[in-house]
Amino acid sequence: MMTVKHDELLNPTLAKILKAFKLDKDYVHGEGNYLADREGRKYLDFIAQYGAVPFGYNPDFVWEALERVRKNKIPSLTQPSLPGEALMLAKKLMELSPGDLTYSTFCQSGAEAVEAAIKLARSATGKKIIVSTIKSFHGKTLGALSATGREVYQTPFGAPIPGFMHVPYNDIEALEEMFIKHEGDIAGFIVEPVQGEGGMVPARPGYLKKAQELCRKYGIVFIVDEIQTGLGRTGSLFACEEEGIEPDVMLLAKALGGGLVPLGVCLSSPRVYNDDFGSLHSSTFANNNLTCAVGSAVLDELIKDDRKFIREVKEKGDYLLKRAHDLGNRYSDIIKEVRGKGLMVGIEFYELNDCGSFDMAYLTDVKGFTALLAGFLLNVYNIRLAPFLNNPMTLRLEPPLTITYEEIDYVMEALEIVCEILSKKDYAKLYRYLLGDYSKPGVIDDYRSVSRKIRGSALKEGEKPTEKFAFVIHYPGPEDVVINNPSFKTFSRDEIMKFMDWQTFDDEPGIVCYMPAIRSKTGKIAEGWLIGIPYGGRQIMSLPREVTVKAVQKAVDLGRDLGAKIVGLGALSSVVTRGGRSVQGRGVAITSGNSFTTIMALEALFSGAKKMHIDVSRAHGAVVGATGSIGRACALIMSEEMRYITLLGNPQHPTSSKNRLNSLIEDMFSYAWERRNRGEIKGLSAWLDEIMEILERKGDERAKWLKTRIENEEVNIEVLNELCVYLGVSLPVTTSLDAESTLPKCDLIVAASNSPEYLVYSHHLKPGAVVCDVARPADVAPEVLEERNDVLILEGGLVEYPEPVVFGPNFGYRDGVSLACLSETVLLALEGDYNDYSIGTKLSLDTVAYLRHLGEKHGFKLAGLVMGGKEITDEDIEEIYRNSLRMKKAYSI
Repeated sequence: MMTVKHDELLNPTLAKILKAFKLDKDYVHGEGNYLADREGRKYLDFIAQYGAVPFGYNPDFVWEALERVRKNKIPSLTQPSLPGEALMLAKKLMELSPGDLTYSTFCQSGAEAVEAAIKLARSATGKKIIVSTIKSFHGKTLGALSATGREVYQTPFGAPIPGFMHVPYNDIEALEEMFIKHEGDIAGFIVEPVQGEGGMVPARPGYLKKAQELCRKYGIVFIVDEIQTGLGRTGSLFACEEEGIEPDVMLLAKALGGGLVPLGVCLSSPRVYNDDFGSLHSSTFANNNLTCAVGSAVLDELIKDDRKFIREVKEKGDYLLKRAHDLGNRYSDIIKEVRGKGLMVGIEFYELNDCGSFDMAYLTDVKGFTALLAGFLLNVYNIRLAPFLNNPMTLRLEPPLTITYEEIDYVMEALEIVCEILSKKDYAKLYRYLLGDYSKPGVIDDYRSVSRKIRGSALKEGEKPTEKFAFVIHYPGPEDVVINNPSFKTFSRDEIMKFMDWQTFDDEPGIVCYMPAIRSKTGKIAEGWLIGIPYGGRQIMSLPREVTVKAVQKAVDLGRDLGAKIVGLGALSSVVTRGGRSVQGRGVAITSGNSFTTIMALEALFSGAKKMHIDVSRAHGAVVGATGSIGRACALIMSEEMRYITLLGNPQHPTSSKNRLNSLIEDMFSYAWERRNRGEIKGLSAWLDEIMEILERKGDERAKWLKTRIENEEVNIEVLNELCVYLGVSLPVTTSLDAESTLPKCDLIVAASNSPEYLVYSHHLKPGAVVCDVARPADVAPEVLEERNDVLILEGGLVEYPEPVVFGPNFGYRDGVSLACLSETVLLALEGDYNDYSIGTKLSLDTVAYLRHLGEKHGFKLAGLVMGGKEITDEDIEEIYRNSLRMKKAYSI
């Protein structure tokens, strides 16, 4: 039997989101405007169940109505007889509602009321089409869902079903065009006076009046959905009253049940009510005396004392809206729009797709921004708000109608803090609660001066990109989180690791950067997207492979759907997909970016060696992670210049590692033999050339046999070992699984492992050593930079572009500099070469040479030498060299 967690029994999909953002409270007590959880912590409710809890929790007058039903033992369900409470509520609704809305069809929810209205309009007119507005929300039963103007809700369920059309909200011209185009086929037009789920968007003055006139003109049933706006929410008993309209059908629910019982109603005029509807539409639980008794009590409460309560709601709504507008004016860089009516207010924030933080951009793209804010306000300020599903950049302010001015002030003061955090880009303060820190923020630090904006190549008039690329990124290590979010420097390493663990709650990819233009020196222009997946290096290597591969596949698909012709794989997304093999064949070209990374890494290594006065031909080199794609290619190309190389594998997998290292040695000698035959006598081929001369001079049968094997390209480990034994020499290329004993002997080191942990520490390095760390996450521990001023630690794979483009945070590098793996993707796009490259664990040296050519052609070159995130000067390197000489002298003494 499958094990299901207790908190997932109702809706496991929603439970995951609630848990991720710490919105998963179990409220056990509700009174007035407050809820309390099992620990007794109180929360100010500013959701009111989307308007369904109008008087706060457990209002006395509603319980009195229920007690009256219980005391008098009034039967709840007596169909098809005449239920007295339902008749009483219907009479009150007829008297209070606008126009001639005479008939009440009761149900249990707003969606059922919408379904009734659809059937009523069709039966009254004999026509089928129902018109509604884009971004509207009318419910989630199939008919109501079809009327809902939001495709994301509809697609999985085969909606909209035939007979539903949508027009823009507040656009009377579009509505009339629809009516004219489909004249004689439209049954009804359904509209909200305020689009609630659409982001609290009110109808413009006169829109509803003109819509009613058009409906009358074209014989279309005018349906007003007041499920959320009705019964005081907008500052009137019905929003229709403010516009002076008289709909043919009006729908109520939510507040009608007083926050305790489910109750909805479809009110209709004699103009549209008909016998077909009356005889064929019914519901077992309709005309429920118990729920209708509550509905009557709700109406009585709203209209008592000459509607004093509703007038107070209007005043509080005006106050809330003014406070929100004032906030929007103070933070016009953050708040895009404030809108609403009565106690229905929406605060829409600007999209954070270029905000100096890949994380905030990611959350924006995966629709998690307001969930983060809601979780922050809930856990830090004890304020319960809800994000919109229809409008993910908008916060909904929809408190109970009983809210006080003091409570409004408290919420707006908390939102002021949120806006200051967003404006100053101190994003870490919004994330702290996710790590269990619920303390209120103190001073909001200002990170705007260190926040970087996206900058593409400047385009001349008429210029536009002709090529498109995408690149998959994730955080290799904790230091990368800080680089891309400056405010996260306030987090400890352990806190950052917890944050990276938190991010794995979902596998959805998100756009973290859109680069509008990158120009080659040839004039070609490409545009592209950085697509983030929510995994750190440790997480991507420890989670089940099928989980991480699925996330990368989704990211590749997203890039393809955006229009990219090639998608590159950054950091460990290449490793986990076996060098890109697991994401091939998805309708877009793939590259791991490893070829250009290899080129740039070795250019940096050899350049550093020269500046550190190291004779490469005599130096001892090492490759950490030699069994990987980049490590293998680096070893082969290093052998063009060097003969003494140690290949380091993974000690956790000794057998397989040793076998792969031996295979690499064989490849290196085969490559050296090819080079010797081409006359390239340098590095390992020079050693092999010397060996062949010795064998020629010896001339005995064993020498001839060994020489023949080599000439026939039968260079395997057995032959090489026998050769060394026969000649009494050591093989210049060795293998090791022990960094402790190997690295201290090496002058030049390429670090290219796939380890999520650091592998190279201070005690591993000899004075004067040059290390090019191309691994993501890094192989070299950061403390090496602090503890050793006598070694050169270079960040490998960095490329300078022809123009100073900036990918937002830019991975921490200066303008115009970026990662080589990303650069390979860009180069292939600029070339218009949309084939798979750098796939698998064995890079083709022909591909490496081709990418070198593309780099030269399009103006991409090594970005100097970078150490600790900063480009270092020749003077800096000379100082490191002098320090190494002092260290060597001290060691010799």
